[in-house]
Amino acid sequence: MRVKSIVIDGFKSYAHRKALEDLSPHFNAITGLNGSGKSNIFDAVCFVMGITNLKRVRAEDPRELIFRAGTTGVHAARVTIEFINDDPRTAPPGYSCEEYPIITVGRQIKLGGKQQFFLNNTVSMQSKVKRFFESISLNVDNPHFMVLQGTVHKLIGMRSQDILSLIEEAVGTKAFDHRRRTAENLIRSKEKKMEEIDNNIETQIGPMLLAMKADQDEYERFVQMSEGIEEKRRFRVAFEYDEQLKQLEQRRERRAALERDIASSKEQLQFLPASEDTATRRLMELQQALAAPAEAFISLHEEEASLKKQLARDEAQVEGAEKALHLLKDNFRKLEKEKEKQQGRMEKFASKKQQRDVLVERLCIEKENVAKLKRSLQLQISGVRAGMSGMSLEEERADIERQMIHYGAAARRCDERVKELERQLQHFVQKTAARSETIAKLETELARAHVRLDAEAGSYAAVAPLESRRRALQEELVQLKAEHWKANDALQREMGNGGRGFDVDYDRRACPDLDQHIYGRVAELIGPREEKYAMALMVGAQTQLLRVVVTNDLVAEKIIRHGLRQRTAFLPLNTLQRSKGVDGSRMEEAKRIAARMGGFLAIAKDLIEVKDESYRIVVEHVYGQFFVCSSLALAQELAYNPAVRCKAVTLNGDLVEPNGLMTGGSTQHLRDIFAEVRVYHQRKAPVKELQMKIARVEAELEDVQEQLRQQAPLIRRYKEAEEAVGLAEHKLQLERGDNNGPVEELGAALDEERRKHEVEVAALRELKERKAALEQHTREDPDKARKELHEQLTAAQERCSALAREEEAGSAEFDRMEADITQLAADLERKMADVQEEMSHRTAARDEAKVQLCETGGKLQNVVEHLRQLEEQRTRLEKEVEEVQEELQQLMVKKSSLEAVIKNAEVDLRDAAKATEELQKSVHEAERRHAWLVEERHTFGRSEGPYYFDDKARTTATLQELREAESQAAVMSKRLNRKATILYEERKREYNELVLQRSALGEDRDAIQQCILGIEGKKWHALDRMVKVVSSVFSKLFSNCLPGAAAVLREERDDRQHLCGLQVKVMFNGKEKESLSELSGGQRSLLALCLILAILRVRQAPVYILDEVDAALDPSHTQNIGCMLQTHFPSSQFLLVSLKDGMFNNADVLYQVSNTQGYSEITRLESGAGHA
Repeated sequence: MRVKSIVIDGFKSYAHRKALEDLSPHFNAITGLNGSGKSNIFDAVCFVMGITNLKRVRAEDPRELIFRAGTTGVHAARVTIEFINDDPRTAPPGYSCEEYPIITVGRQIKLGGKQQFFLNNTVSMQSKVKRFFESISLNVDNPHFMVLQGTVHKLIGMRSQDILSLIEEAVGTKAFDHRRRTAENLIRSKEKKMEEIDNNIETQIGPMLLAMKADQDEYERFVQMSEGIEEKRRFRVAFEYDEQLKQLEQRRERRAALERDIASSKEQLQFLPASEDTATRRLMELQQALAAPAEAFISLHEEEASLKKQLARDEAQVEGAEKALHLLKDNFRKLEKEKEKQQGRMEKFASKKQQRDVLVERLCIEKENVAKLKRSLQLQISGVRAGMSGMSLEEERADIERQMIHYGAAARRCDERVKELERQLQHFVQKTAARSETIAKLETELARAHVRLDAEAGSYAAVAPLESRRRALQEELVQLKAEHWKANDALQREMGNGGRGFDVDYDRRACPDLDQHIYGRVAELIGPREEKYAMALMVGAQTQLLRVVVTNDLVAEKIIRHGLRQRTAFLPLNTLQRSKGVDGSRMEEAKRIAARMGGFLAIAKDLIEVKDESYRIVVEHVYGQFFVCSSLALAQELAYNPAVRCKAVTLNGDLVEPNGLMTGGSTQHLRDIFAEVRVYHQRKAPVKELQMKIARVEAELEDVQEQLRQQAPLIRRYKEAEEAVGLAEHKLQLERGDNNGPVEELGAALDEERRKHEVEVAALRELKERKAALEQHTREDPDKARKELHEQLTAAQERCSALAREEEAGSAEFDRMEADITQLAADLERKMADVQEEMSHRTAARDEAKVQLCETGGKLQNVVEHLRQLEEQRTRLEKEVEEVQEELQQLMVKKSSLEAVIKNAEVDLRDAAKATEELQKSVHEAERRHAWLVEERHTFGRSEGPYYFDDKARTTATLQELREAESQAAVMSKRLNRKATILYEERKREYNELVLQRSALGEDRDAIQQCILGIEGKKWHALDRMVKVVSSVFSKLFSNCLPGAAAVLREERDDRQHLCGLQVKVMFNGKEKESLSELSGGQRSLLALCLILAILRVRQAPVYILDEVDAALDPSHTQNIGCMLQTHFPSSQFLLVSLKDGMFNNADVLYQVSNTQGYSEITRLESGAGHA
């Protein structure tokens, strides 16, 4: 840890912010004229470290710390030191290098004396800042890290005891003396306290205790007897309490059993009417359902006859379509044969066309030859020698030479390509021979892979259908989910366009797996038995029809807390209380009123049918407390009659409540919730069906995947074997392809190049012959050549005329044949297209007839299946009727037996309750009077415990002893002096407390004395060791600063061989000086400075401050001091003030302080290297 920068703002002579930035981690020097403000920098350092004695920083008043006492506009002084915390060994406790690489400490004082401390730019307490500096050995109250000029001069005249004291203070052994003195004072105070205690015991408490001893002995005998009596009394109380508890527990068990029997019987009896009603309704439904199949049988037989007739018509239609399609196919085959004949005629026509093309080509060649001969003859007539090509002989010769050069070059290129291809072909043949071994290895590898695959295929054959089924199920699942999405999207759009949805809209991703716990809205779970009751039931239930039924309250809480998108009321089945309903007396009165008024009357719950009996509690909660009647007058009578007073609703929707509220009027704008639910379920049926299909497919897919997971090793082995076969085949195919393909390609290319070479050579040979003929023709007579050209022209014109006549003679016949062939081909194509189109129509009609036939057959099969199901249903209904009748008989018998059980149990329960209440009062009274019973109740009945009641003889004897002891205690209590006994106890307690205090004081005194001995031993051991270290360092430093001289610290010891002083001895050239007064003033200053630096070396600090310690030294000594600091303190940071070049020439960084216009300025001049 080292200082990075010191920032001074408004402190003493520094009016504005000045900084000593980028301090060297080793040697920093400050120089300047006297009065420039050098020492103010050290005052600023002491100020920020928390110094409180202003005289130490040369100030009498806090205002003197501010620039010109705040009279120039500067009203505060602030000093900040920034430390670099990069060494874990010197890092302050609690300030690790990773978390606090930079630590800043600051202090600010304002006019008026208000000051603040800052630690890491945060306002902090002064004590915390001082503890921080003390933890890094920078204690400003004991500034061993700061060496001033006066300190050096003071050390020169110190006695040996003072020098030893200085080392003790630097090493820290002074703290041992302070702790020893504190401990000795503590011992003296404890011994004084012990003397006071001894005096109090001997003069006051002791004689008083002897006087009260007789009364105390009598009292102790009484107490012993009382303790025995009290113990036996506790035994008697516990015995009586235990007996009462046993009886109470027996009574409670008996009462609980009776209550369970009554509750069970009542619960069974309560459900019996519902069971009877359910069984009765079920019987009526079964009887009605039994009469229904007769009409269904008649309609299904009629439908069966109609479908059989339709099936015969569909079969005839399919048969007719098949015959028509067969005739069209025969016609199409005839047209195909005709097309084959037409193909033969087309081939003959193509042959004739080819002959005609050859004739036309010959005619064109002859015409071109005639034109050339004419041009040659004209050239001959004009005096230019010409051949038969129409060019002059020179032009023809030049043209032949150009062609010879072209064909010669082409022939050479072909020859080179032939050689190159032959070389490549030979190379590939050699390479193919070399690869034969590789191909053999690959074939062997392929054979092994096939063997492995065949071995695994037998086991895999049982798994392959599962994988095929999994792929099919996955494809089906994707298709079903797409269909479900479309159907659900259509349903949501339809609901958004005026329809109404009843689903609970919540965030299913936030609440997974909750759909199975949501049963739906009340209106979805129940419905009116007949449509005429719907209006009354809707008005009576009001908004409860839209409440959502869930399994428990936790499900409702999760939905409400996580993602519910609309306000919704819930009915948890686990917290739903069964409604009391309309009791029997009010029901009987209501029936009498309805009979008197001749109207219809029913409890609303009796007009409801439920999808599942588990929802019956919902019906009783919603519809169990009001009537449905036929007229408004009857509703008013039921609501206002004192004997009934129940809410009543008419079939028309008029509502009357006992509190006087009446609601009625038009019902046209009321929502028919039951109808909306039916419509919604009809619209949602396709979505529900798709959901069920998806669930089934997912379940089957999961089952298949589970089976495949069980067979995973087998599948993996088969796939690996299959991949090995494929890889081997691919490698073999690549090798074979590489062998055969290039060789064949090179062979074909070689043949082609050889053919081209032969053509080029033949053309070159023909050109050479033409050139020789041309040379011979040049030597001929011009007249003879002209005559030959004329003859050749005449012959060519005759051949051209003959060919023209032949072409004109066959032109008309060829055009006629071409037109006939084209027309016949077009007619044939049109007929075949018509037949194909007719065949497609007939095929579509046949397929449609087959589909219709399948549909009719399916319908017929469904009707037959339905007839069979109706027969089975009739048989099943008859059986169920018998079972329901038997169930009704059993319910009546059960009801009678349960009523008798309840009546007998209620009588026994009243007796048990009365006895239990009396026992409870006795138990509570015992617990109130004797609180220890509850605490020690767990020990009752233990054989090793004091409350073992199972031993009857022991219990009886104990109770008898208690009675005898109580009579003796009554006699003794009359003779006791209770006041003397109380005083004796108080004095005895005081005596014991004093004895304990004296014992504790003696132990503390002995422990403190042992601590003092330990501290003394540690102190002298540490001091001896440190004196040797300081003496060694001091000798080295002085020898380096003053060559040829030596200095040592000579020890002075007392009778106990403890250090009592240190003398400084100096030797020059091996001769010891008798006194330091023989040294010069500079040598004494140098000696004192070396001793101070040796002490600093022993107790290191992050930074050392030296203030003009070289004032009394000459330049050579100053230079030696600077070199010594560089050599012996390489890892320490120095901040020194000096006016001599010999000192700051060794500095790494040099700062110059100057006073300009009354305030100080700091300038960083150069580094030590630059200065050098």
